[in-house]
Amino acid sequence: MAQHRGVLTFELNRRERRRVMSEVSEFARRLRHELSAGFPYWYSPELHPGGHGWHVNFFVPHRIEHALVESVWGQGFVWVTDFERGRHGPKGEPLGLCATPREGWRRAARYGCKYAQKDWSAEHVGRDNHRYEVAQNYAPKSVGRWVRGKAEAEVIVAQVVTPEDQQHLRVWDSSEVADWVRPPVRTWRW
Repeated sequence: MAQHRGVLTFELNRRERRRVMSEVSEFARRLRHELSAGFPYWYSPELHPGGHGWHVNFFVPHRIEHALVESVWGQGFVWVTDFERGRHGPKGEPLGLCATPREGWRRAARYGCKYAQKDWSAEHVGRDNHRYEVAQNYAPKSVGRWVRGKAEAEVIVAQVVTPEDQQHLRVWDSSEVADWVRPPVRTWRW
């Protein structure tokens, strides 16, 4: 879903997570108003490892001018990364151009998921809070299915995964973990 990422920082050190989430939610409302349209987005706050408080990774599926993001945010520095067309990643690492928009989405998803997985401790996230937020009416729908075995699952995956996506298919199997003591698990990601 997301090809473009903005890092939203605070000029004044923010320590209260609920306030941060509220301010980003308000930013999203103002941005939708400025663009006169709804759009999918998701964001994930991160405590800066250097002790500077929170900053937020904000992902959208289309390009929004840096100046507009900066003026609507209005609270500190803003960095914008285009994962599809940008030649460099958020930290200056060389990416090269994407062959397809989907490749840009994958890059952004990998990068964003890295942040959504960080800092799950109660001191960081707090009780009853989410690690990330998505735009209303745009949340991904989870699809699950019980299968009778690995062979049936492989047939379903083969029907769902396009030939283009086959190269990105990753399988994880709990049987490959020597000390796995729970029920067997197998996942397919692409």
